[in-house]
Amino acid sequence: MAETPKLALDQAGLQNFIDTQILPFRDSLTKIKTVDNDQGQTMRSLVGNGKIDDTNKDLYGLQKPLTIGQMTKVVDGGDPVKGGALANALTDAANSIDKVYEQQVKLFNDLHENLQKTITKLMQGQTNSLTLIDGKAFLDNLGTVPSDFQATGNGNSAS
Repeated sequence: MAETPKLALDQAGLQNFIDTQILPFRDSLTKIKTVDNDQGQTMRSLVGNGKIDDTNKDLYGLQKPLTIGQMTKVVDGGDPVKGGALANALTDAANSIDKVYEQQVKLFNDLHENLQKTITKLMQGQTNSLTLIDGKAFLDNLGTVPSDFQATGNGNSAS
């Protein structure tokens, strides 16, 4: 198994980390959240809030997020198999998953932007190395990233 190279705390090493680790991961998260493809639909599309083509408009108007057939059919004024409750629970779960993706995309956007600014700011006056930079100064310059991490861990949105 190939060993992952260690992160160098110099400008080139951190820039490489941003370019090869943070940006591709952020872009993948964004795709998962926003792009329907042959591998699956986004949670947003499943609940009817994404791009819905004309052939599926009627379907999304009747049942979200899954097509569960006759289970949502009202019989004699009632819901004998509780399909409505199932559809509501699935919609809530899909919305919750979409919210997690939203928070993760925000986290990695902020991480990219603030890490880039931090490197630029803290490298001024340094000789291409971050080893002499105070850790608190480094974290303080990351802006909203620490609060973004907190939002993703407890299910609450910081926005």
